[in-house]
Amino acid sequence: MSHPHIVKAFDEDLGALTRHIATMGEFAATQFSDAVRALLKGDWSLAQRVIDQDRRLDALRIELSTAAATVIARRQPVATDLDEVLTTFRIAEDVERIGDLAKNIAKRATTVSSGQFAASVVVRVEELASLASHLLVSALKTFLERDAERALAVRQQDERIDQLHTALFAELVTRLSDDPAQAVGLVHLLFCAKNIERIGDHATHIAEAAYQIATGHRPESERKKLDESSKLAPQRPPKKPTRR
Repeated sequence: MSHPHIVKAFDEDLGALTRHIATMGEFAATQFSDAVRALLKGDWSLAQRVIDQDRRLDALRIELSTAAATVIARRQPVATDLDEVLTTFRIAEDVERIGDLAKNIAKRATTVSSGQFAASVVVRVEELASLASHLLVSALKTFLERDAERALAVRQQDERIDQLHTALFAELVTRLSDDPAQAVGLVHLLFCAKNIERIGDHATHIAEAAYQIATGHRPESERKKLDESSKLAPQRPPKKPTRR
C-alpha cells in the first residue's frame, strides 16, 4: 500500500509536469499564429522573431524531459502512473514539433513578398490556420482538464483540417499552372499549408494522449484521415485541335 505522503508528492510532481506542458503549449500556439500572420502580411521582422524564439521552446522541452526523468527515478512509478509520465513526455514532443513547423513557416515567410497571394488563397490559408490553432488550444485544454469526452470531440476536428488542406492544395496547384510567374511564392505556400496540416495532426495526437491519460487506454476507433492532396493529379490543358 502506498504511503499517503508519497502519493501526495507524486501528484505534486505530475501537477508540475502538467503546468510545464501548459507553458510550452501556450508558447507554441503563439509561435504558430505569429508565423502565419508573418506569412500572409509579409512581416519579415515578425517572422524573424518566431525563428529566433524557437530555441526557447527547445529549452522548455529539455527542461520537461529532465523533470520527467527525475520523477521516474525518484518516485519509481508503476503501471498507470508511469504511463501518465511517459504520455506527458510524448505530448511535450508533439508541442516541440509544432514549434518546429511554426519556425519553418516563418522561414518561408522571409522569402515571399507582401500582397503576393490572391485574396481567395489568403482566405483559405487563414481558415485552415484558424482551425488548426483552435484544435491545438482545445487539445491542450482537454489534457489540462483530463476531459476524455471532449478529447474525442476535438480529435474529430482534424477531419475538417484534412478537407480544407486538400481544397487549398488543389487551388494552389491550379494557380501554379495558370501563373508560372508566381511559382516560387506558391510553392512556398504549398509547403506552409502542409506544415499547418501537420500541426493539426500533432494537436490531434495531444487530444488522443489526453484521452489515454483520462481513461487509461487509447481511443478504440481509428481516426479518419481525409487529406487527399497526395492523390490529386495535375490538370492537363486540353489539346489544341489539329489543322487539316
